[in-house]
Amino acid sequence: MNSSGYIRAIMAVNLTEEKFLMVVADIIGKEFNEDISVIEILKDEFLITMNNYSTIISKDHVRTLKGPIGPYRLDRYILNDFQIQGLTFEKTRSQYIRYVFNIFYENELKKKD
Repeated sequence: MNSSGYIRAIMAVNLTEEKFLMVVADIIGKEFNEDISVIEILKDEFLITMNNYSTIISKDHVRTLKGPIGPYRLDRYILNDFQIQGLTFEKTRSQYIRYVFNIFYENELKKKD
């Protein structure tokens, strides 16, 4: 899946936390060709599930992660949580995943592992 950091940064600034979370979840689902759901379980708390993997995140945490530091931090948060639960994938599988994990060149992967 192709991705553009510039477009993602614009979305992070302009979308509400809920809409940005929905967009990110949709992209993750498409990347892994899986159904993913986002359910508001409490006021301003969301449950994200994909297969047997799940994570809970608050609206405030989404706001922090979509901030100016990096527009893929929310994706990384969700995927790291899923990895802890057993999701496995190559960090070079696509441009999108490489952006999520800040891998822009092949030799950078060796530094991050």
